[in-house]
Amino acid sequence: MGYFIITDSNWAKLRNEILSLAETCHKAFGERSRHTDWLHNGDVCRLLNISKRTLQHYRDTGVLPFAQIGHKCYYKREDVERLLQTKSEKLKQLNLRITHKTR
Repeated sequence: MGYFIITDSNWAKLRNEILSLAETCHKAFGERSRHTDWLHNGDVCRLLNISKRTLQHYRDTGVLPFAQIGHKCYYKREDVERLLQTKSEKLKQLNLRITHKTR
């Protein structure tokens, strides 16, 4: 496993990006609804900030479950939220390692 050193200014930029992402997710999801919300490809790509090809890779590898009706794919909002949470936890672990190494 390799390590790298991050400058204070780059750390501040990364932190601001993460906080912005958290705010965007909070606005997008708000409070959980009682019924299942289904999202289409465009919504999921915007929420996760990924390309359509990456989304297809997630489908192909089972990272993100989906339902298909005709030629359209739909994703449960809760599955997308779970994926966001997982990615957020991985970022936190990475940030802890970076912070620990720069001290």
